[in-house]
Amino acid sequence: MFKRDIKSIPKIRLNLFELKPMDALLKTYNFFKMELERYFDENGKPKDSSFKVVNCPICKHWDTTLLATIDHFTYDKCVKCESIYNKKTLRDEVFEEMYSSGIYLEYFKNLVVSSQKLRKEHLERRKVAQLSSLFESPGKLLDVGCGSGSLLKECKDIGWEVYGVDPSEEAVQIAKKTYGLTIDQCTFESYETDNKFDCIVFIGIEHLQDPMGGIAKAKRLLNENGIIFFEAPSADCLLMNHLSKYSVAITSRYIEAGRHYLFFSRKSIDLICTKFDLSLEHIESNGLDLQTILFEEFDDELTNKIIDIQDTINDVGLGDHYRVFLRNSNTNH
Repeated sequence: MFKRDIKSIPKIRLNLFELKPMDALLKTYNFFKMELERYFDENGKPKDSSFKVVNCPICKHWDTTLLATIDHFTYDKCVKCESIYNKKTLRDEVFEEMYSSGIYLEYFKNLVVSSQKLRKEHLERRKVAQLSSLFESPGKLLDVGCGSGSLLKECKDIGWEVYGVDPSEEAVQIAKKTYGLTIDQCTFESYETDNKFDCIVFIGIEHLQDPMGGIAKAKRLLNENGIIFFEAPSADCLLMNHLSKYSVAITSRYIEAGRHYLFFSRKSIDLICTKFDLSLEHIESNGLDLQTILFEEFDDELTNKIIDIQDTINDVGLGDHYRVFLRNSNTNH
């Protein structure tokens, strides 16, 4: 029913400001910047009660080089696996407080719900075509951090038995009302099930407080030859290199201080494969690097030229997000 060459699935030409309008990006950025001020003192220094110093979330190495400080958050590069992360990061209880207080609803309402149709009919449809291409037929699929359920709906429509997990009450209600889906409202860490899955999806794995723990749990829940599919911001991309070189505060998207605390490198993805006995089925980059740097709307002709150049950037693996498909070995550990 499925099984096709994943590389044959056409990429999407995407305009940042159709996906995330400029005013919505700025509104969300300013809202988060104001909300996060409480965790810093009057000199912009992180409060000890709100922050902790951590080793690399991927390889646990301690040695880093400082790349940039943006909106009081420092971004360090791990010298071992080359991932980039907030070495001084918000404490777990602060993250939990932010979720429970509804602060993340602002992001969801401004930048997700408003583009629901575009996401479902273009972005999600391609993701579903890609993951399905790695199987002979549909099976059981779990979407971690499923949001309003648009990817699950696309999967369900072509025969997948779908399950979802999301901590947001608002997202769970939208998934139920819009698509008739039943989602478990909880974190993946607290999720319990007797099911084994053929595919487990993490779109935004960087939002997990312990991404390696999340992959370890997914491995335990995965059937033989199952797929872990995740998407994460890239530490290797044109945008990160530009930001590091010119100290440009590209904050309205991609960095998203207080939300994106971890950026995956190609080297860190190889490390994940080795650690969890997973094989790399497919990796690609997808980004909006140029429009994020320029952050200006142009006429159609120039916009199309920018999107053409971005397509080339993606092809050489320098787009600002990695999309990764990992195949489970024949045994679970």
